[in-house]
Amino acid sequence: MSQRGPIAQQLIAVTWLVAALGAVAAERYATQDVGGSECVIAYSRMTVGTEFSDTWTPDEETIDRAYQKAVETGRCERPRKRWEEWLD
Repeated sequence: MSQRGPIAQQLIAVTWLVAALGAVAAERYATQDVGGSECVIAYSRMTVGTEFSDTWTPDEETIDRAYQKAVETGRCERPRKRWEEWLD
């Protein structure tokens, strides 16, 4: 059985480390959610009395609810994992 030198052992260890980090990066990239197509979401606000403002920006929760409702009613595609697009 041949003995490997310390440089060869370090090279093997670095190679395994680079391969492992590459595999982790590829896995994270492949499992990211991506949208199927553009989805336009409309929302409105009702006011009572004199409480009126020209500038109103909805919060993230309002936008998320509108998006989920659009997905549930079939107006928008569900987000998919990136690797699922590779199979199409």
